[in-house]
Amino acid sequence: MAHERFENARCLVTGGAGFIGSNLVRRLLHLGAEVTVLDNLVTGKAANLPSHPRLTLVEADLATVYGLADLVRDARFVFHLAAQVGNLKSIEDATTDASTNVIGSIRLYQSCRDSQVEKVVYSSSSAMFGEAVSLPVAEDHPQRPESFYALSKMAGEHYARLAAELWSVPTVCLRYFNVYGLPMERNEYTGVISIFFEQLRRGQDLTIYGDGSQSRDFVYVSDVVEANLLAALGGSPGEAYNIGSGTRSTIGQLASTMIEITGRDVEVLHAPPRRGEVRDSQADISRAARALGYQPRVELAAGLGEMWNEIVGS
Repeated sequence: MAHERFENARCLVTGGAGFIGSNLVRRLLHLGAEVTVLDNLVTGKAANLPSHPRLTLVEADLATVYGLADLVRDARFVFHLAAQVGNLKSIEDATTDASTNVIGSIRLYQSCRDSQVEKVVYSSSSAMFGEAVSLPVAEDHPQRPESFYALSKMAGEHYARLAAELWSVPTVCLRYFNVYGLPMERNEYTGVISIFFEQLRRGQDLTIYGDGSQSRDFVYVSDVVEANLLAALGGSPGEAYNIGSGTRSTIGQLASTMIEITGRDVEVLHAPPRRGEVRDSQADISRAARALGYQPRVELAAGLGEMWNEIVGS
């Protein structure tokens, strides 16, 4: 099996103590890889990572860390997930957003220049598309970012493409749609599913920003981890691929499903829509299916049920 190539392979995971990153790290360790995590632990947590003899944690900021070239030099695969995430947060603090998401990315790509790295997988975002002109959204959909976060992720992609063309750095970009799963990130900028589960755990009413008819493509974190592995082994340098479920659910439907799964007796409240958020989103994943063999396996209700079982069992 192709995934056997990760056995004994040295991997660098930036942002590896975060939500998606920690799930990827656990999978790489399971496959027998030697993993170095670079994370400033601002949003990521060391507790998200297992204690393992093949895991090394370097606590530092990608935009300023000394010795980045040395970390890259030892890696066969680089997974770049380090980022300041959040549309609203970027509107409040565009400078930090650009420093982390743009400068950090440039430093990483430049460090990979003339290295032995086989593939750099950059975690991008569907936020770069802005409001959808048509659904599902394909990779060539117009890019109209509506927040500085979305703009910074788009810039990271353009630098990745040029790094592949001008420096021969083998970069591949994955455009995530709405990723959910554990560990949940409990803050005001986290995904709606994490927020709803936190409210449900406390028996609180759910708050929807807008009328609830806005829709999202929710993709389970294990499918996103698999996409990273597939991109590392088979993605074409300079290319970008949409990573979602290929389906969409309204936020109102999501709230109803989560209430049903948890059995909580709560109400759904509504608040004004938030700035920087698109109304509808759904990924066209046909390119990733053809080029990477990507096939999401976890349906929304099943993923939500698995999350809730772990939440109440913890």
